[in-house]
Amino acid sequence: MARRPTTWVVVADSARSRFFAPSDDMKKLVTIRSADLVSPTSRKRASELKSDKPGRSYSSSRSGVRHALEPPHDYQKLEKHRFIAELAKELDIACGRKEFDNLILVAPRRSLGELRTLLPRRAKDCVRAEIARDLTKETPAGLFRRLKEFLVPGSAGRPIRSLPLRS
Repeated sequence: MARRPTTWVVVADSARSRFFAPSDDMKKLVTIRSADLVSPTSRKRASELKSDKPGRSYSSSRSGVRHALEPPHDYQKLEKHRFIAELAKELDIACGRKEFDNLILVAPRRSLGELRTLLPRRAKDCVRAEIARDLTKETPAGLFRRLKEFLVPGSAGRPIRSLPLRS
């Protein structure tokens, strides 16, 4: 007897990701990991991520006026990128272990685009739907109501769908 394809629903933003799977009776979503993947440093302000103040220099007109220099990088964006890269690595490891057959990604537009570029090919081939919404604070029951059309059996062969969900 063939086993039913396993579907994972990954709900993420730039600092937190939650992992769900449909229950056996396909009537609710259940968490599949004991803990969420969280990056508390991604939520900090840029001034809290870097210890030094920006450098200062004199103006070129010899007036003696000093100006603050802009930092070379946005440290908050770097932390968010590190978190998305860590999520992509976790999904690749799970894909290698064959923990899921289908993957549904739910994330804000920017995080979803970055995750799409960082996912390795074998994990990217499992993606069945991409939803550009921040639903990390949604309850599992609310997520199930919103994602019901993507979780129906027999959707394993569907192409990738990238949709913004209606509120």
